[in-house]
Amino acid sequence: MQPGLVLENASFRYGALWVLHEATLTLEPGETLVITGENGVGKSTLLYLLGGLLRATTGRVLFDGHEPSVSRPSDLVRHGVRRGFVFQHGALFSNLSALDNVLLALRYHADVLGLDDEAVQERGRNTLRELRVAPADLSALPAHLSVGVRQRVSLARALAIDPNFVFLDDPDQGLDEATRQFVLDYLVRLRDQATRTVVLTTTDPEVVERLRVRVLRLESGRLIAEGHRA
Repeated sequence: MQPGLVLENASFRYGALWVLHEATLTLEPGETLVITGENGVGKSTLLYLLGGLLRATTGRVLFDGHEPSVSRPSDLVRHGVRRGFVFQHGALFSNLSALDNVLLALRYHADVLGLDDEAVQERGRNTLRELRVAPADLSALPAHLSVGVRQRVSLARALAIDPNFVFLDDPDQGLDEATRQFVLDYLVRLRDQATRTVVLTTTDPEVVERLRVRVLRLESGRLIAEGHRA
């Protein structure tokens, strides 16, 4: 069996600034990894690189043995690789309703996934219901939603496609305590789902403590093992 996610001797730079130096990393299918580090060290950039949203300056990333194409995202879906992303502060499209934000990836990949419009709508609504987004909020634009609801919509958008690879960038940042605890509980659920390989960044020690998985720290462009929190 191919490893779930592989980073092969990868480096990345913005101009003269090297964010990552010759990193190699392997995640088995179903593994969860936490990436920590100081603010501004490049954790988000590393996450986008691991997720295939950025191309490495040198080296490459592989999903189940397949290399992503930034310009042809459906190629991976045809190989059975489905990716979900939760960005910092939700990053919802401001001109789309909560429901339409969640339906975006489903509609884009509907032909590859074999979904008609009714199935797309049903999956999107079911995922929002699972994330406890009220029916009254489905037609609202993000600006009219609370921070906590926006984050739950962002989670729903990532998960509606039923991803086997999930990438989350500081998913509990800036949330009220009730929503934060909901998100932490949901991260534990994702960790325990053997069909999902999960990578998340955080500066919150409670996330590390709750998940108790392998932790890597990004420092000066290097990935430093901090052990496995058993």
